[in-house]
Amino acid sequence: MPSQDPAAKREDTNEGRLLAGRYRLTARIDEGGAGEVWQARDERLDRDVAIKILGANADEPFRERFADEARRAASVLHPNVVTVFDEGRDGADAFMVMELVRGRTLRDVIADRGPLRPHEAARLVAQIAAALDAAHEAGVIHCDVKPANVIVDQQGTAKLTDFGIARAARGPREHELIGTARYIAPERIEGRVPTERSDVYSLGLVAYELIAGRPPNAEMETEDLLRVRLDGRTPTLRSARVGINEEIDRVVAKALARDPQDRYASAGAFARELLAASQRDDATGVLPPVTRPLPSGVRREFRVDTTIALLAVVAVLVATLAIFASFQGRAVDTPLATGAPGSPAARVAHRLREGVARRAIRRRAEEAGAKLDQRGVRRDLAAARSADAVRDRKEGDAALLAHEVAVFIPIPHASRVGPHCGRHARQSFDFPPQSLPPTRKRRAVAPCCTAVPAAGS
Repeated sequence: MPSQDPAAKREDTNEGRLLAGRYRLTARIDEGGAGEVWQARDERLDRDVAIKILGANADEPFRERFADEARRAASVLHPNVVTVFDEGRDGADAFMVMELVRGRTLRDVIADRGPLRPHEAARLVAQIAAALDAAHEAGVIHCDVKPANVIVDQQGTAKLTDFGIARAARGPREHELIGTARYIAPERIEGRVPTERSDVYSLGLVAYELIAGRPPNAEMETEDLLRVRLDGRTPTLRSARVGINEEIDRVVAKALARDPQDRYASAGAFARELLAASQRDDATGVLPPVTRPLPSGVRREFRVDTTIALLAVVAVLVATLAIFASFQGRAVDTPLATGAPGSPAARVAHRLREGVARRAIRRRAEEAGAKLDQRGVRRDLAAARSADAVRDRKEGDAALLAHEVAVFIPIPHASRVGPHCGRHARQSFDFPPQSLPPTRKRRAVAPCCTAVPAAGS
């Protein structure tokens, strides 16, 4: 059978274990070089807590200092500090009972999101700095500030945890560097006593990692990293991320100074400088008033736009006139859509419609008058022709009558008229013979005069 994982064996062994007759271990949260962190149930107060249990390799002096630091950390009460409720021993195991914070560590946040915006990173650093300042006032040096020891809850509040672990390791040389070597200050590598400025250095490394997305010299092994930290140059943010403000780089570089005296005196001073620099970097300035003419390109663009608009209006008007002209005076029922009511285009269209309508009415009136005039002329011509015909007819009848009278009863020869035609002698006519129509044939003898022949005939 394959061998079972020792860590799994320890988990199986500790899960459900009751520490000090009060705390029931329910699930392991994390594991580090100094021990394990478990979620547990406080059966006396009926609440969930987090418990830090030292590893089995810790010696007795280390356990005593761990308990002493746990008691001192319990005196630190701050919203950004994970509260320590209790400490104790269960057989050979020393443990510390702390507040259970439901959230994610900064290590998980960076792994998930990568580099944060400088202003967002500065706000997180400010919360951690407030926790460190409260601990320093209580005489507690954290000595293990790192992203894994900062928990961000669901409301976005950062809480610093794991107080006293690294400080308890101070003393015997084999325990000097218990904690995380990547976030340790240079003076601690040299074996000097940690101070508040040692926590400032670790906080500077956390700020660097939040903004750059990775710790400085991430590709190096532990021995090379410690050597560079002692003898190498101070890491700069601008070499790790493009676009970082020079002032932000200067603030973080000061927190990572090789000599503790060159760093900020407190974590709060560092956080205030970083927050101010990030706010100036993210701020959007107000543009000053324009005191000079706009560039010529902008003006030309405005003129081109206006010209296009005017040409479009003119094109619409021309098209409208062409449509009206094609109807040749007929009424147009479709309204002219040239713009909104009251606009210049609408007023021009209204005037055009009125002008076209007036011209159409005038043209139709002229056509009607011309038709009436033509009818009157035709009537006059017909009447004149009729009068001429009547007059000609009357004149022709009168001439014919006169001719006939002159033929049958000539006035100079009235003695030739017979007795039966005496009426002819009593009539007097004064029509000359040449006035008679030439087409009329003269009769030789009138019917009434046949019985009396003329004398000398």
